[in-house]
Amino acid sequence: MKKVNKHQKEIRYLSLSFILMIALTAIAFSLVLFQLISPPFLITLLLLLALIQIIIQLDRFMDIREKEGYYRLTSLVGGSFVALLTIMILILL
Repeated sequence: MKKVNKHQKEIRYLSLSFILMIALTAIAFSLVLFQLISPPFLITLLLLLALIQIIIQLDRFMDIREKEGYYRLTSLVGGSFVALLTIMILILL
């Protein structure tokens, strides 16, 4: 009985996380589509919304709290660092 309740609670939590991500995407899309705010502030807000989505996805859907998740997180951070470094080098060329 406890396993069923735990499983239902997990499904509910995953569903709410997914709905939150869809809502964040809709907000970002509508801000760009309707041009409600100035571009510099818009870019900052979009990056903030993207960061929130990254945190939700890492926590809920990539299971970084599990033992195998730390390897995924390390790979993701390392890959992101290399990608950002490459972009910065290409911009400075």
